[in-house]
Amino acid sequence: MGALLIALVLLALGAGITAWREPRRLLPGIFGTGAVVIVAMVVVAAVAGACGREVSGAMVLAVVAVTGLVAAAVLGVYLVGTGVELVRREGLRSSMMLSTALGVLLLVYVVGVAAGLVVGWLIPTSDHRLLFVLAAIGVPAAYIGFALLALVIWSAVYEVWARRRVRRDPAGAVIVLGAGLIDGRRVGKLLAGRLDLAQEVFDLAEASGRRPIMICSGGRGADEEVSEAAAMSDYLLTRGMRGDAVLAEDDSTDTAENIAFSAKLLADHRVVGPVAVVTSDYHALRAAMLMRGNEIDGFATGARTASYFVPNAEVREFAAIMWKHRWLNLALVVAISIPWLLAVWDVSVR
Repeated sequence: MGALLIALVLLALGAGITAWREPRRLLPGIFGTGAVVIVAMVVVAAVAGACGREVSGAMVLAVVAVTGLVAAAVLGVYLVGTGVELVRREGLRSSMMLSTALGVLLLVYVVGVAAGLVVGWLIPTSDHRLLFVLAAIGVPAAYIGFALLALVIWSAVYEVWARRRVRRDPAGAVIVLGAGLIDGRRVGKLLAGRLDLAQEVFDLAEASGRRPIMICSGGRGADEEVSEAAAMSDYLLTRGMRGDAVLAEDDSTDTAENIAFSAKLLADHRVVGPVAVVTSDYHALRAAMLMRGNEIDGFATGARTASYFVPNAEVREFAAIMWKHRWLNLALVVAISIPWLLAVWDVSVR
């Protein structure tokens, strides 16, 4: 118990210090999620102690493992359900199937582990190597699940912090990130939400006495008649935005280029003060990470998104972040998995 409490304090301090120094990264979320896991272990140990049972490390880990399987099953059902709703509303596209695919994988894994446990209970002398393989897969799966949970938690915390900063620190510039156009030329509901919020942030900055600029960032896709930046600019101008304040960045093809190319415009116009990047709520943290990478002072905030759309979008954000740091993640998964795999091999060959 003492070791768990020490770990909890260290993780909580780590979360607080890293968030204070630089909130535009995932590290505070990792520390914070680690603290949540330790709290769960402390609760398990406390409940077992109150019941008069001797608390062992194996007992705590077993309870955490079972809890993790239940959570995986619930998450799997949720992801499949929201994925079906997303396809029903938005149509069937490969980009819409990420969360559904993850949900199916989670359910397959949970069913496999449950089947292995049942076989091991009914036929004690049977070959349990399948169960051990599933258990070994659980380590990298747990790593991915932990990282995904950290992203979801810290994204929510960061968005609350960013929304408060919008009013506290008037922006010297607002960058609104593009999204796909409807029929290749019209601003859709998702992008309109971003633009409306961007105009709100812009108006707050002007009301404080500043003269901010608005950068509409988004290139022209192969199926689009005009660039996203052009359509976004037109949308803002028809709603009363000052023409001399609106700039179009129409060369970018993804979020990384949105931020990098907009940074050049900021430098050209010698923007002073914090920059506000406006996107969708699920996308704000990754946009903020890219701001940090391009040495842009400021924050990212997001417009509200339909609830059925968020799970798939969060999985896409997670995949993008994991891929960017793929070698670090691979090294960590291997380092964590090797001791477990050796133990599994030792048991399976007995």
